[in-house]
Amino acid sequence: MKFAVGTRVKGLVNRLGVLTFRMSIAIFESGILTKISRVRRRAKSTKFTNHQAEAITPAASARSQARTKSDEPAKRRNAAGTGLLPIVFIHKHNSEHLKYSFTQANKSNPGSTVFVLGDDSNNQYEGVEHHQFRDYFGGAARFEEIYKHYSTHPIDFELICFQRWFILREFLTANKMEQCVYLDSDVLLYADVTEDSKKFARFDFTLCWNTIGCVFFLNRMDGLESFCQFMMDIYSKKDAYHYDKMVSHFAVRRKNQLSGGACDMTALQLYNEINFGQVGEASQVIDGAVYDPNINMPHPGFEMENGIKKILWKGDQPYGRLGRTGEEIRFNSLHFNGHAKRLMSRYCTADRIIEPATATNTSVRR
Repeated sequence: MKFAVGTRVKGLVNRLGVLTFRMSIAIFESGILTKISRVRRRAKSTKFTNHQAEAITPAASARSQARTKSDEPAKRRNAAGTGLLPIVFIHKHNSEHLKYSFTQANKSNPGSTVFVLGDDSNNQYEGVEHHQFRDYFGGAARFEEIYKHYSTHPIDFELICFQRWFILREFLTANKMEQCVYLDSDVLLYADVTEDSKKFARFDFTLCWNTIGCVFFLNRMDGLESFCQFMMDIYSKKDAYHYDKMVSHFAVRRKNQLSGGACDMTALQLYNEINFGQVGEASQVIDGAVYDPNINMPHPGFEMENGIKKILWKGDQPYGRLGRTGEEIRFNSLHFNGHAKRLMSRYCTADRIIEPATATNTSVRR
């Protein structure tokens, strides 16, 4: 009798769990949470914009105008083409690690223009050409209107990851640039990307680990246009098959009590699958070197130490040792994903760090 009661109780618990899971999917499917978050973001954005407008002083306005005028020749040179691959970052807020990624990009590629598509808070670094990402937000805004959030991560965290590809497309189009390398803001770059881009010349663009856009060599704008349209087709449900795959990815993670869900990496992986041969892989070893997909993971097969890749230094160049063969491979970049961002100061090889204009520049070595 006790066994029968226990079985019935267990069955009820299981059915309740299934019902709760289905309800959570239905809530996400309805878009209610997305709409609520969208209203909050707009209210916060308006408040921030008003506050910033009140804070602008005549002196700050004069500096801004002077900076804009001095930047115009650089913009024209890059629009016309210099033969050197431009480097593009997209980032909201003035995060502590930005100065290291900007510094390292300038050190490894002194002739390339480093662009940051950011906001008012990070418009204060020498050595980078700053643009307001909101000036290139048309496609990103249209995507936001159809976006539905299928992730346990905050919507602000995931949405901008999708939108960055629309921002990048609009920026490059406006400035008549066909090629660039886009880097995540937590990537330290050690390679000459103009020279290294020859490895990937036959591809539309590159990914790392088949899904990650942390080192994104763009060779043909048609490829980026195609990926942006792919995301629009998914979330408008014009491409119902891939929309269902995005939702099911989230559902499976929820069922197995895993965090995360559908993100731009999910879309990149799906796009990669149906465009085999058109997308390059930057995190495979080519000519004894590799672009790191994530310093917290051994992929593609490196030795680890204290939870991150074990780095061997040869001058200013980081190397890792493959566990299978013992071969030492040079890292063209290191991706300090997540909590590893706090380590970036130790791996930046420049003698002088590009500090924000409001801070005092200091000499720092690894």
